[in-house]
Amino acid sequence: MRVSERQERELRAAAELTGETLTGFVLAAATERAQEVIERAERINVSADAFERFVAALDGPVEEMPTLRRYARKRSPIPRR
Repeated sequence: MRVSERQERELRAAAELTGETLTGFVLAAATERAQEVIERAERINVSADAFERFVAALDGPVEEMPTLRRYARKRSPIPRR
């Protein structure tokens, strides 16, 4: 990984302050950031009003969807692994 001199100085200083190697510090920081990004991507944020409408729709009467039912019965064109 290429970094500027300033970035390397800062990373080395931070690693030293935490008692980690440069590699260990960078890997830990990158892993923490990766977890944050993944968690954010897996979470859906909605307003309270939108959530209430969603729950009401789930609790509401079942809507017949013949086209969806027909496609659900068909064999998938996507091969299974």
